[in-house]
Amino acid sequence: MFRNRKLSKNPLHYVYAIIWILLFGSIAYYVYSGAAFKPENGKIHLVAILIAWVVEYLGLTITSLLFLLYGIYRAIITVLDDGKKRS
Repeated sequence: MFRNRKLSKNPLHYVYAIIWILLFGSIAYYVYSGAAFKPENGKIHLVAILIAWVVEYLGLTITSLLFLLYGIYRAIITVLDDGKKRS
């Protein structure tokens, strides 16, 4: 998967990688803590219901790890250059 890739020389790619990790890490923590499923003002959002359905079948830990691993994957792909010249 990462055979033909080298570290990017563009420092902005490292900033994007950190943003990916922070974004998906915070989503993973939000799901794992259960705060995503607490109703606000007596109402629960449709997105929270859909996420809760997934969490019910996969479990809080696995869903959180999936979010975190995808964030790490996106960060690595952002940092690694595929060697192709873009014009």
